[in-house]
Amino acid sequence: MSQLRGVAERLHRAADEMPLTGISQFPRDNLDELDESAREIAGLFIHIATAAAYADRETTGRPAQTDEATQRRVTALTRVMGTVGRALADLGEAVAHAGGLHQVARLPRSSERAKTERSLRTALDDRLDSARRHLHEAGRQLYADAERLTPPRTPRSAQAPSSGLVAPRPATPTATPRTH
Repeated sequence: MSQLRGVAERLHRAADEMPLTGISQFPRDNLDELDESAREIAGLFIHIATAAAYADRETTGRPAQTDEATQRRVTALTRVMGTVGRALADLGEAVAHAGGLHQVARLPRSSERAKTERSLRTALDDRLDSARRHLHEAGRQLYADAERLTPPRTPRSAQAPSSGLVAPRPATPTATPRTH
């Protein structure tokens, strides 16, 4: 199912494009980058829900003609919604932690500020890592579902012979062992 694979690829790409964590030089609290990631994930969430609803309309509009593959596609799409929703929720919490970092940055320097900053950065990193894991998990699930829904390819040798004439294959010479 190319639709499932396409969505899976977009989920993996969104995870890979999220702001990095654990790098001291990287401004992990950059709200513009977090906003971009949130828009991407929210867009994927809506895309998946819309694709599932559209496929479901195909199955309910003509129940006698519904194919099993469409029903399984609806199931696959709806099943990953919870995981993608958790990624979006994690990203929402990351944005909240980034906002906290911006607020703390305005306070006078102190050991308390440094401690709060470290705590917020750790929480921000944890939420970004969790969001990334959820997106990859959803992508893996869709790839697995796509593999189960795609009929196995028939090897060329197992296909019915063509009606045309086929020239016989020349005999292959047998190798004689060398003795030295």
